[in-house]
Amino acid sequence: MRKKTLKVAFRELCAEVRSITANDGLTLVEKFNQAMSLISEFLAFARSEKTAMAFKDKFDEIYFFKFEKPEYYAQKIFLACWFGLMNGKPSGTEQMLRDYWLEELKFISRFFKQHAFHYGYYRSGFTEMDEILFLRGAEVQPVFIPEVPELDPGFSTAGDYLFAKFIAYELLQEFILEQLKELDRPAPVLAVSAGASLKTFRWTGDSINLVELGYALYLTKQLNDGKAGLTEIFRWLEEAFGLEIGIPANRLREIKNRKRLSKLKYLDSMQEMLMEYIDKSVSMPE
Repeated sequence: MRKKTLKVAFRELCAEVRSITANDGLTLVEKFNQAMSLISEFLAFARSEKTAMAFKDKFDEIYFFKFEKPEYYAQKIFLACWFGLMNGKPSGTEQMLRDYWLEELKFISRFFKQHAFHYGYYRSGFTEMDEILFLRGAEVQPVFIPEVPELDPGFSTAGDYLFAKFIAYELLQEFILEQLKELDRPAPVLAVSAGASLKTFRWTGDSINLVELGYALYLTKQLNDGKAGLTEIFRWLEEAFGLEIGIPANRLREIKNRKRLSKLKYLDSMQEMLMEYIDKSVSMPE
């Protein structure tokens, strides 16, 4: 594992955990124990990697504790919650199952409402409180962060655990909604053939262009019925195209500070080229 970067190791971890939890040859307890062992090993690796050398600056530290560590630690929280859900699932009628999943959704909704201020900050991409929430050693009043376990001062900040819970509970929410969809499906969905795989793409343009696209998707509410948060969208774009975009608000400042270029150079160019293509297509004889 030492030769791998954290992001590569994390992608491999997620794939291994999915494989374990989907293995019908294992009991629920075996799935939990094997997956949790891998996650704990990865978290120990992440800690050693990040405490072995200093961050480049405070922005580098904020980025790690705001975006990377919460995503890593969310896997541990999600797995523990998933085990509890699966272990407590009733073996009764379809309606009993439906009621069970709906009750769990209510619990998640109450959690988000309980932490509405911080959850709104998590989803918005704001940066005003980053130095309080995501720098180690920052002093925070307990009333401001009401739910924080005993911290490892060398590898924790006031806000990274709460952000990890937000990510984990969103994953849990998606899992529960999928269980409810399964109850509504009248027949099994045809599976993709074993040898089929989706083609992957690399973003080879400027990363700032992806920032324009990410904000456009967020503001026009094109994803998940308009409920996808800015941070979620940027995390998805980074994972889909295999690059680091950075903190959304910081990259937006780069766009705001453009002097000679159009503020929306990439989107303007995209619109212009698409209009040109449409015009040419319309004018071509059938």
